[in-house]
Amino acid sequence: MAKDPVTDAAVRVERKALLIHLSPYLKWPTLRPLLWLFLISRAFFMEIGGLAYIYLPHAWVESPPGILPPGGQLLYHVVFGLWSHWDGLWYLSIANKGYLNRPTATAFFPLYPWLIHLFGGGVISGVVISLFCFALTLWFLFHLTRLEFGPGIAWDTVLVLAFFPTAFYVNAVYSEPLFMALAIGSLYFAKTRQYIVAGPLAMAATMASMYGLLLSAPLLFLIWRQEHHRWRPLVHVFWPPLGLGVYMTFLLIRFGDPLVFEHAQSNWARHFAWFGSTLWSATIEAFKAWEQALSFGHLFAQGVPHLGTSNFYNWVFALFLIAILVYSIWRLPLYLWVYELLAIMVPFSYPAVGYALMSLPRLVMEAFPVFIALGLAIHHKPWRRRLYFVFALPLGILFVSLFATAHWVA
Repeated sequence: MAKDPVTDAAVRVERKALLIHLSPYLKWPTLRPLLWLFLISRAFFMEIGGLAYIYLPHAWVESPPGILPPGGQLLYHVVFGLWSHWDGLWYLSIANKGYLNRPTATAFFPLYPWLIHLFGGGVISGVVISLFCFALTLWFLFHLTRLEFGPGIAWDTVLVLAFFPTAFYVNAVYSEPLFMALAIGSLYFAKTRQYIVAGPLAMAATMASMYGLLLSAPLLFLIWRQEHHRWRPLVHVFWPPLGLGVYMTFLLIRFGDPLVFEHAQSNWARHFAWFGSTLWSATIEAFKAWEQALSFGHLFAQGVPHLGTSNFYNWVFALFLIAILVYSIWRLPLYLWVYELLAIMVPFSYPAVGYALMSLPRLVMEAFPVFIALGLAIHHKPWRRRLYFVFALPLGILFVSLFATAHWVA
């Protein structure tokens, strides 16, 4: 079939326009500080995690209790193996065996394990993909924030994210860095009116995490305002539901139930509840667990890991998120604040029995406008910047040490 010269010319013009638009952001003076931030922050968490793996008590490990793997195996586990704990094992299992008629596995969306499978199916593949995606996340977050608030606040924003207490998860075999790269990239291209790029990225984000579906809301607000209330460009808000539709079609064919991923949440005792009810339950659980949460012996106990000690930290993060959400109302653009609100409401609306806010410290990563709000909060107040790191770094050291030794964090 002969090519249409008019269409080809239009495509070339569009590609050239995109490259011209991106060229200032690809120059070395812009990339260098982001690269250094990426390397230093990742090395920080990898170093702490490796030392914890060697010297601290394990809950369970890939060898008999109290015995570290010998020789080269120890080096492998220190550098890569420890980053595959908990959900990482699910992603690796899906990457190598598919869903295999396991309804529980469908709670883990397919894009991330598919990429791991594509690049070999091992832990190293998962870690490298996560690190690469986090580098993209920093780039997109910096430039999205720069468009809205300028370079100073953009730098504080990526600094806050890179050393956030649960930012070690972007070193791990977890889907958070992939989702953030796709979701923030989608909003960045939407902000620059490159909707034909923003839409597919939002679709891909939905195939990496259920949170991608929430991107329809900020895309709606952003496109409606930028396109002066014209209806036609709003077609791009349907990309995220399309991503979910692709996954649901697969589940219908494989399991005969397109909503099996939602039903699988009951295996973690998750259920719908109102915000106030969840917060009240989390408060009660926190007061029961606060002594254990501050005890080294309980936190790093050998044997079966205890989830109860995390209830105190979940509650602390809940108060933190509520405060940031209120702070953001008058400071973030509407499209970012709406997404932040929706992303925070998800874990509050689907608590787990006995662990009302389970995984909340990690799920902050999905609510990424939180980091822009934090960047705004610390930018003009040096004492706030110091205060942030006084709390963030010790918590980060504690949490990555718990994760590295196979204790439950989030």
